[in-house]
Amino acid sequence: MLVSEIVEESSIRDVETKIPPVSLDAFYGAKGPTDKQIIFRDALEKYKLFGGGVGGGKSRAICAEGIRLSFIYPFNRGFLCRSEGEAFRRTTLNTLLSAISEVEEMMGQRIVVRNGHNQTKKEIRFINGSMILYGGLGVTPEDQDRIKSLEIGWFGVDEASEAPYKVINMLKARLRLKLPDGSYPRYFGMYASNPEPGWLKNEFVIPHQLGNPKDDHIFVQALIKDNPWLPPDYLDELKRDNPASWVKRYVEGSWDAVEGQVWPDFDRSVHVFPNETSDYEILPVQETKFTPIGGLDHGQTNPTCFLGGYTDADGNIFIFDEYYFKGLVSTHCHGISERFELEKFETIEADPSMMAKTREKNGIPWSIYEEYEEYGIDLSPANNNREAGWNRVGEYLRVDPNHIHPITGKEGSPRLFISSRCINLLREIPEYIWKRVSDENTNPKEEARKLNDHACDALRYLIMSLPSPYELEKVDQAPEGSFNSMLKQFQSSNKKGMVVN
Repeated sequence: MLVSEIVEESSIRDVETKIPPVSLDAFYGAKGPTDKQIIFRDALEKYKLFGGGVGGGKSRAICAEGIRLSFIYPFNRGFLCRSEGEAFRRTTLNTLLSAISEVEEMMGQRIVVRNGHNQTKKEIRFINGSMILYGGLGVTPEDQDRIKSLEIGWFGVDEASEAPYKVINMLKARLRLKLPDGSYPRYFGMYASNPEPGWLKNEFVIPHQLGNPKDDHIFVQALIKDNPWLPPDYLDELKRDNPASWVKRYVEGSWDAVEGQVWPDFDRSVHVFPNETSDYEILPVQETKFTPIGGLDHGQTNPTCFLGGYTDADGNIFIFDEYYFKGLVSTHCHGISERFELEKFETIEADPSMMAKTREKNGIPWSIYEEYEEYGIDLSPANNNREAGWNRVGEYLRVDPNHIHPITGKEGSPRLFISSRCINLLREIPEYIWKRVSDENTNPKEEARKLNDHACDALRYLIMSLPSPYELEKVDQAPEGSFNSMLKQFQSSNKKGMVVN
């Protein structure tokens, strides 16, 4: 429906120009918004994600914002939706109608015009001429045609991770409503979602985690602990009645917790630096004792990934940078050589299948290994035992309660640390999962899914050049000059403070 039609139908008959003043908090009910809902409400970014675990008040937030934007801008029009229309009707619509009812009770008058909720047309008309349309996101031809004809000032997508990205882009293009007085409302695209892999994580969460959010985008994390209005035993019961992976994802709000992860111990707050609590940069320091090593996964049509890392005297591994691009071998060699000081690397481990002479040069059989070597990059065939490699990486990721953290100096530490510069490796690790196997298979073989795993393979090659951390010497036998040996020396003295090399 066009703006002119709304004005013609609504402004003469239904619109009341005098609406009692109402607090911003009233749209969130008698108890008001939570602290996180206030952040979401007041954010001026055009695209806003309110995401996290269950019980964080996500659905209520986008419903409240829809009502609020309807009253800030008379004759505004918004679209509140979910991927599947029936799911919306059973969930989000109930939240919306409950919110409207609560606002009306607090204001002491109706805010919806008489007979203003048309369930057939799926629209709710307010007394100031604004309207909320609602429904599904294109499952039926009717839904698709409706979205294509929209002119709106805002949209809100509940459980947005379910929605196809191409439909979201279509919604963005419909933010073009012009108000009857010739002005424009402030446009917003709002999303609510539990943690799920996919476009929403790539668009909002990962840039936020890396400290580089996209322009006009904001991610507000909402957890159970942020919602004071839940029953007192709600959190404890969820933790008690659900598996650890489910709790990590839907209670703790981890966007990196995916069912069936190959490396479930990975935690950005533990393994990635810099992070929200530390600005420590993982870079080789020339004055300290370290050994540079590399891992390479070559792609033909897929990206080639090179990881630069180093080990210290205590057996910790630091992945400090990555190269991750598609292209020819010559392009990769130039890019890797410019990014890393390869002459200092003790070894560069690569897929042994690259040694196969599958190419030809001047009539002579030629391998990809030899092509890299021609450009000055000497490769070593990695141990490609995948089962052992998955286990070895997992051992370095696991927090050992007796291991001294190389950055904080405290007991309890993993042995693998990754720089936040390695955005592709950090994207792949949480979504590196086991293949699903048939229930009829009585002796299934564990296999990782071969999808977007180029950086993970490079990491596995690199780490398989090192021994298992549990074969390394104990702390009381730490190599001379290592952090642990210095710490032991310090603990036997009477001085206070940390020994610094």
